[in-house]
Amino acid sequence: MQLVNFIKIAVVCIFLMLQSPAVVTAQQIYPNTLTNANYLDSANIKRYKKWIDTSRIHIELNRITGIASFYGRSFDGTLTAAGETFSNKKLTAACNLFKLNTIVRVTNLRTGSNVLVRVNDRMHPKMLQKGRIIDLSQAASKKLITNAKGIVKVAIEAIGYSKTTPKT
Repeated sequence: MQLVNFIKIAVVCIFLMLQSPAVVTAQQIYPNTLTNANYLDSANIKRYKKWIDTSRIHIELNRITGIASFYGRSFDGTLTAAGETFSNKKLTAACNLFKLNTIVRVTNLRTGSNVLVRVNDRMHPKMLQKGRIIDLSQAASKKLITNAKGIVKVAIEAIGYSKTTPKT
């Protein structure tokens, strides 16, 4: 089964490279794949257990449902937990429940639209009390969030690990 998925991904990558010399994005490489490795940050889940609103946040292996919000513009240029400078133009996110540098697929449960982002920062633990599970950069939120409040119910699924951010 894994070999079949690998072959499908390889064929898609070769096809995309032949189509144009442009960089192949992570969204094209990993459209439907999930990982078997556990990318949940169990230490943080234990640490923030008292903050997690279990009526709004549901945690499974490599899949979490809850509410997504987005970073304000004032965070541009600040240092992230991964030690890099935050930019709202990149597809990154803050999440306390996945390990840093985990690539996750965030899916809007109302519209079905999704985006791949890299977890490179942590949120304030009190966000978990509000049912918030991820804070998206402006670039990522534009692909998902359609309401005026700037929040949306999402499912987050771990794809893998990478120190590079997916391209738009």
